Amino acid sequence: MSALDLIATASDETFAGRVMMIMFKVAQNVASEDPATPNDAERRAYASFVIMGHEKPQLVSAHVISSNPTISAAIESDPAALGSNVPDGDIEFALASIWDARSLAYEAVP
Repeated sequence: MSALDLIATASDETFAGRVMMIMFKVAQNVASEDPATPNDAERRAYASFVIMGHEKPQLVSAHVISSNPTISAAIESDPAALGSNVPDGDIEFALASIWDARSLAYEAVP
């Protein structure tokens, strides 16, 4: 494993673009979710931040890769693919999994 391979993928415009498109999908789902969802206010605030285009896809790509061993393993299995071998469903799952952490971190910023 080389962190350089993971960095190269997170920095790749195509991979980051895929993450961005799927971020919008997850943000829309969050914006429409049950208000009784834990951390709802923070989740919705972060969803608005994403929908308005203020999030940095390459930064989120790095978080997606570093938080999900399945995605990291796929990248490490074929570094030259720059994440093209990672299914969209895996990216969506990873984004949904880190949404609370990102939204709580976003809320903590003054």
